[in-house]
Amino acid sequence: MEFSAQEMRFPMHYPGGKASRKDSAVPEKIRTVLGELSFPPPPAERPYLYGCMVLSFDGKMGFPDDPEGTLISKENRFDPVGAKTDFWIMQVCRAYADGVILGAGTLRTRMRKMWCSEIADPDLIRARPALGRKGEAPLALIPSVDGLDVPVEHAIFTRSEQPVILTSAQGAERLQSRLNRPSRVLSGPTNLREGLEEVQIIAEGAQRPDTAGLLRFLRACGLEYISVEAPGYLWHLIGNGLLDEYMLNYSGVMAGGMTALGVNAGFTAGQHPHAEILSVGYHRGFLYTRQKLHYGW
Repeated sequence: MEFSAQEMRFPMHYPGGKASRKDSAVPEKIRTVLGELSFPPPPAERPYLYGCMVLSFDGKMGFPDDPEGTLISKENRFDPVGAKTDFWIMQVCRAYADGVILGAGTLRTRMRKMWCSEIADPDLIRARPALGRKGEAPLALIPSVDGLDVPVEHAIFTRSEQPVILTSAQGAERLQSRLNRPSRVLSGPTNLREGLEEVQIIAEGAQRPDTAGLLRFLRACGLEYISVEAPGYLWHLIGNGLLDEYMLNYSGVMAGGMTALGVNAGFTAGQHPHAEILSVGYHRGFLYTRQKLHYGW
């Protein structure tokens, strides 16, 4: 698949005002489509966390007969260029990231497909050093609630570079008993890229994962920016006031059903996060937004 900036570019609006100066670190291809895209410095105690996902116009992540999230974009037959642009924006989010959080549930819906953290656009791979990122792709990070939810037979475990699992001590023990490949539980922060030949497990919390502890561990390992592609974990982070922003796109299809964010864990009328629209753009059948999350209002 080829990604032409001139084909993908779209009108962009900035409700709060656009960047006043040109950032020399922003690759020209990204600037042509998304403008002066940059992220704030990461907090000292954790990486800067931004979500990346696409929803149908009625707010669904997948179709009732096939929950695979990419179909919400790919099956928009009215606007194939818009669908390609949506996919490319996900690649941009990966290009800026040290790690990508992939959901165990997402892997289970794509058992026959190689779903990992690679970047599909060679131009974005070449841009990573200028963006301050290491390697040709971000690290693949898979959160696990209990060590039993990760599909260990998925093709991602057949790659030469193994994913990093985020779980609890109990989850780590269960996961290692199920893996049929080398793995180790990390005793302290390390350069994760030097150990990708085996499954590295970060365990924080005794029986349930300690999210804040896991994020501190990742920050101590040198991860500054993480793109969150796992819908369930994205909602978990929002619920804990930890997701900083997201690139949330809307595909002009209607899906119906119950595959929506937060369907089993909502907020209250008196206490809920707010989203500030930083930018919004559009093709004929897509909306592309960047939203900053605000908590405690």
